[in-house]
Amino acid sequence: MSSINKLCCSLAMAGGLSIGLMCGPLDVRAQTNVEPDLRPTPQGTIEPKGIDQGPATGPATGPATGTVTPRTDEAIAERNRRMERERLVEDRRRHEGETYIAVYGGTTFGGTTRGMEGRGSNLGQPIDDPNLANSAVYGMKVGYFHPGRLNWLGLEIEGYNSNPHLKETATMPGTHLRLSMLGLNAIARTRLGCRDAKRDRRDDDLRGDVRDAYESPLDLNARCPLQLYAGAGLGVFFAETSNQFGRSTDNARAGLNALAGAKFFLTKNVALFAEYKFNYVDLKFDQNQAPGGPTAGLNGTYMINHVVGGLAIHF
Repeated sequence: MSSINKLCCSLAMAGGLSIGLMCGPLDVRAQTNVEPDLRPTPQGTIEPKGIDQGPATGPATGPATGTVTPRTDEAIAERNRRMERERLVEDRRRHEGETYIAVYGGTTFGGTTRGMEGRGSNLGQPIDDPNLANSAVYGMKVGYFHPGRLNWLGLEIEGYNSNPHLKETATMPGTHLRLSMLGLNAIARTRLGCRDAKRDRRDDDLRGDVRDAYESPLDLNARCPLQLYAGAGLGVFFAETSNQFGRSTDNARAGLNALAGAKFFLTKNVALFAEYKFNYVDLKFDQNQAPGGPTAGLNGTYMINHVVGGLAIHF
């Protein structure tokens, strides 16, 4: 005990109660200045007030500034996966086209001719415009539809054979005609009958753990099974005629090849189709030469119709 406290107590004993009461507060104030005031901290521990405790050395009770919680890690990973999906989907849409091959058969019907004129020994003679006989037609085609936003536009190469013979008229005998065509067509299509897409990102795997509900052109064929299309292009025609007066050919004559049709997909790869075709071409048969006989020719415009059906494989 300090000398001040001892003196205060001695005076209290000598002078009575009133002085003793004065010693009590002095003693309390003295103790307050010496001993720290202990108060509960928010963590439930007792921390002396007014005493420098120094830097904290224990573990922090919350996340430190600048650290990443597991929840933030998951959000970043999901964002990265989403960006990767978008990049892969865009890349596939830009580069993934649709190729197909098809075979077909049908009939050539209602063909007519126009502007027929005689050549050679027939020059100057009046010639009726003969109609063309109905005939079987068969052929095949190979095509490609562009990727991305131009997936409605395609190109195809096709070829067919037919025999639309020239019917007999009052001024000319019947003539056999063999007609072959090799064509390059531009095709435009539209999809109908589409069902709602099922977009479950857990089902489609693009690369490792990157999943997306991207629909390829073949997936669209399955979801939209009905397609209407039309096209036109350049046809190169190869023709040959023959009758009792001889044989004549006309090779590589350019003309019009136009078409329109409908296609129905049984699966995303296999489709049935029906198609109407129209050809317009000028053919020139300048010489029908029979052995020891006269030389004659027949030139004019041929307009030919076809209706065909077939099977297409898309991949």
